[in-house]
Amino acid sequence: MSTTTPAIDPAIFRSAEYAANPYPTLKLLRDHHPVYFNPVLGQWMVTRYDDVVAIFRDNFNFSASPNGEHIGAVFGPTLMEYDGEDHTKLRNIVAPQFVGRKLTALLPTIQRNAMALIRKFTEKHARLIAGRAAEAGEIDIVDDFATRLPLNVILDVLDLPQEAHEMFHDWYPAMMNGINGGPQLRLEGQKANAEYHAYLDPLIDARARDPGDDLLSRLSVAEVDGARMTKEEIKSFASLILVAGAETTDKAIANLWYQLLANPDQWEAVERDPELLDRAFSEMMRIHGPAGMQTRRAVRDVALHGETIHAGDYVHLSLYGANRDDRVFKDPDRFDLFRDDLYFGKELRSGFHEGGVAGHLGFGLGAHFCVGYQLARAESVIGTKMLMEVIRNPRFKPGTNPGPIAIRIEPWHLHLEFDAA
Repeated sequence: MSTTTPAIDPAIFRSAEYAANPYPTLKLLRDHHPVYFNPVLGQWMVTRYDDVVAIFRDNFNFSASPNGEHIGAVFGPTLMEYDGEDHTKLRNIVAPQFVGRKLTALLPTIQRNAMALIRKFTEKHARLIAGRAAEAGEIDIVDDFATRLPLNVILDVLDLPQEAHEMFHDWYPAMMNGINGGPQLRLEGQKANAEYHAYLDPLIDARARDPGDDLLSRLSVAEVDGARMTKEEIKSFASLILVAGAETTDKAIANLWYQLLANPDQWEAVERDPELLDRAFSEMMRIHGPAGMQTRRAVRDVALHGETIHAGDYVHLSLYGANRDDRVFKDPDRFDLFRDDLYFGKELRSGFHEGGVAGHLGFGLGAHFCVGYQLARAESVIGTKMLMEVIRNPRFKPGTNPGPIAIRIEPWHLHLEFDAA
């Protein structure tokens, strides 16, 4: 038997094949090149679960500063790019607004927005059904629901007018594409961000003078150790919250629907017991969450699996690779909300891995753990539960070639047909 280590053709990382399904390549990397220098990215790729966890936790050797080169280039400085005390102070101002009792206060907002969308949706298809006698309805889970619900919630959280929904709906995809795309998309993202900041300027001034109970007001007046966020930091965080709270969650909602409907036995289980949606959300975040990677920069030389990552080198932490590591998860390419090796409890900033049970890494770990994780889960689970009450027997629309959203910028859709309720 040959013991030759399979070679990686760097061209694969530019291919449509990899964009649509990176997992075969990521398995090859995990098994044979766990620390691989990708000449296309100009970065080291780390793909094994335990290695990704270790680097997330290692703030001594690895810095989150690369976030500033992508996210910061569009939004301005945010807490995602800071390390040490600067990050801690900003996070202490921001994080309490999204967890615990603060989330409980937001649940009626999530429910109200979900119901408003569903009412609009059912009215639309009631007219369709009335006009076409007994004809089944259809929905694009992405455009008609997933991209609308999180944005509505964020607008309410910031106390911005719902009448401006379409303007924000144009801004946030442009801003997200500016982070991940080429020079032209970067310029368009910066333009959208500048327009958003100009919109926020007078609002922040007004709320600093006369604060309400919304997040924008709280950020304007909150202090930690006598320090406040600057106006520019508030605007940059508002950009981050708009994109992370809307763009990431809409992919979570749509991917949740895709995974459930692509696995009919799992859909039937959730249909019988909607409380299983919490487990389904966790398994979706493991098998194919909204974010595929995070980047770190080595602060000093680090040896790993026979390779030396030099100080200044960039490291691509593959969440997609780690979450399907068969050293941690059995049959990792199978969506199974009943698996016994995944931690299904509340996501933990410190992570979870004991007794043969591990947590997904879809929200990151450690100091830069996603501050909006509870909000994303609540929106996805509550919104899906409500939509399930309205539509019956949903299925992929024939001819639409459905799949989970992958590593691409072009528009994505998930067209379903269903029996009217």
